[in-house]
Amino acid sequence: MRYKSIVASLALLATSLTAGAQTPDTLQDAGVRQRVLPLVTTKIRLVTRTYGDSIVLRWSAEDYVSWKYLANWGVNVLRVSRGSHGRQVDTLAYALKPLTLEQFQAKYPPSDSVALVPQGVLYGDAKNVKHERPGTMGRTLEDNSDQDMAFGFAMVVAEWRKDLAEDMAVRFTDRNVQPGMTYEYIVQPTRWENDGRLIFEPGIVENVENNPYDPEPFRPTVIDSLTASHSVKLGWWDSRHSSYEIERRLVSRLEKTLDNRLEPYDLTTEGLDDQMTQWQRVISKPYVSMVEQPEGADYRLFVDSVSTLGVYEYRIMGYDAFADLSLPSEPRRVVVYDIDAPTPPQLKYIVVERPDDKDPMAKVIAHIVWEKSEIEDDLVGYCLYYGSGRSTGGEWQLMNQEMIPPQDTIYHADVTGLSTGMIYLKAYDDSGNESNSFPQQMRLTDYKAPAAPNSIKVQIVMPPADTTMTAKKEWAYAIITWQQAPEDDDIDYYDVAFANDSTHNFVIRNQGGIREQMFIDSLALDVNQKYIFYKVRAVDYSTNIGPWSPMLRVTRPHITPPTQPHLDKSSHTDQDGMHMEWVVGMDVDMTHHVLYRRLGERGDWQPIGRYDADSLVYHDYRIVVDDMPPYDREQRYYYHLESFNASPFTSKSLAVSWLHAGPKIWPVDIELAGDYINNEKETRLVWNVGKLPFDAPYYFCIYRKTAADSKFSFVISQPAEKTEYTDRLLRKGEKAEYYVMIQWRDGRQSTTSNTVTISRKE
Repeated sequence: MRYKSIVASLALLATSLTAGAQTPDTLQDAGVRQRVLPLVTTKIRLVTRTYGDSIVLRWSAEDYVSWKYLANWGVNVLRVSRGSHGRQVDTLAYALKPLTLEQFQAKYPPSDSVALVPQGVLYGDAKNVKHERPGTMGRTLEDNSDQDMAFGFAMVVAEWRKDLAEDMAVRFTDRNVQPGMTYEYIVQPTRWENDGRLIFEPGIVENVENNPYDPEPFRPTVIDSLTASHSVKLGWWDSRHSSYEIERRLVSRLEKTLDNRLEPYDLTTEGLDDQMTQWQRVISKPYVSMVEQPEGADYRLFVDSVSTLGVYEYRIMGYDAFADLSLPSEPRRVVVYDIDAPTPPQLKYIVVERPDDKDPMAKVIAHIVWEKSEIEDDLVGYCLYYGSGRSTGGEWQLMNQEMIPPQDTIYHADVTGLSTGMIYLKAYDDSGNESNSFPQQMRLTDYKAPAAPNSIKVQIVMPPADTTMTAKKEWAYAIITWQQAPEDDDIDYYDVAFANDSTHNFVIRNQGGIREQMFIDSLALDVNQKYIFYKVRAVDYSTNIGPWSPMLRVTRPHITPPTQPHLDKSSHTDQDGMHMEWVVGMDVDMTHHVLYRRLGERGDWQPIGRYDADSLVYHDYRIVVDDMPPYDREQRYYYHLESFNASPFTSKSLAVSWLHAGPKIWPVDIELAGDYINNEKETRLVWNVGKLPFDAPYYFCIYRKTAADSKFSFVISQPAEKTEYTDRLLRKGEKAEYYVMIQWRDGRQSTTSNTVTISRKE
């Protein structure tokens, strides 16, 4: 409950003010406290506040049981002061207890409902309804909850009323103090429990310097909203106070205007007296937020009702543990306006009229009738909205150009060209509030048939190309597409009809209505019929059937493979490449031919040429090809031709191959330089290489010839990335010639570099 959080807040405040206090329970026996502290089960939370002329002590136990113990036996209030004669200990109160029930009743009248709270908590015999059996865990939890509630109520009352806090023995005022002096206070039990169940740690506050109290303003974060007409909800977060005073004042009044429904108010101060614009307490007693909020225990909620629409300011003050009221918070401005929507209208029926007898689609009028249970004084009028997936794309469209007067109950709407859809009526008041009727269907019959589809096309899809003659699939697909006139936006479905001859009766091909502008038909390939004919028509949502489209003639595919092509002539040179002359079949339905090439026995076939069958009629059905592939000295090039017709099968020629080696020696600019290094006793060669004629793996070869040699001899090979060589075999007085060349791994070689002559003189 809220009271747990109230007590917890007080305890936290006391802890923060007494942190680090280490004073003995009694100044006469410091050893007692040293023995007791490790066994402490409960504490007295003590806080103090100085006023210059007095110091107020405020304390609380930690729970209901501890509080009842202190109320039964009382507490001692001690003050320690330091002067010229050292430390002085004064007992300000001994065995301070709450007033008895008789004393409470004598001091406070029965009409003081707040004073009845501590009387009931301390001395009452509450007969709360219990749901659990005595002795059970559930009953124990119920009793604990009731005790926590009673304890919380008592502590809240102590924060409202200073007199009740003193009468409950949780507050003491020390008036025998000097301004500017520093004191220390101790509150301890008068009687120490000796059976070990309750071991108190007394409340201690040190270094209390008696200065005048300077209250701080309350600074909560306030939010507001309007929950109903003339009702304001304020919310704020606070953990230091348990009760509040709330004030408001009227800043300006709202005056309605009908110039613009989006801004229905003007601000005015006319008619406001001084009493309305002064700060006023909203409630007669301090406010306590009694309901737990989902935002957390520190969230406070207050709802206020006002009689006049206008701009209000609210400010909040909080009671603390000393029953002192904080300074007001910053004013929170709230605009209170009318948020009550008018009662919604109810659509009764719709009557559709077609004035033109000759053309029922020329003019269409819908008479919409409604009723409204209450015509409010601030009702401005109505707006009619229409929505259709076909006519408005699913969006609601306003049908009236001007506001329909509030006293009207019928509206005549021009719905020419619209399709069946939903309508609803919206009522507005002069504050911009609105309410909607339930949507109702407006059925508009269409008497105009759609136009015939156009742009009819077909695409034939054959069975998979790898189908063999031993497992023929005697079918194919015809994908038929078409378009519809844009003005026909109410098409429900299409019909597709077919016939094997243009003179035959057409038969509907589809089993149900076709929603898309496409139809896929399966074609039998084993039918002895060259053509198949199709036509399409549209049907709208009003069941109007449009005319058939023009016939579409489709050539029926077959399953006979094309004539196999073959190579008639061929030749090859490394300089001119491959020359091939292919002869292809003269089939009537031949479509095209594709020439493929691959490198090596296991390479992938790559298409290198496509030849339409129609273009070969004037070339005696011959395909002449000259191909110059990249040189390759290690693998052969293979070629074959594949022919295609209207069937799902193709025919391939036999493959032919050549070894396209190319020249063995390729010119490469290699610049060689070298010298003999005396200090190192070695010959060092370096070279630069120009642009290579092709990209292939290679390495360098170094050759040498001395006076004893009749020709150059191979010395060593170097990897492609290494362009230098060191020779340590040259003897004194000997002379040698060197050159370098490139050797490709496929057997090709480069021209040699320049020759350099190097002598060793020493």
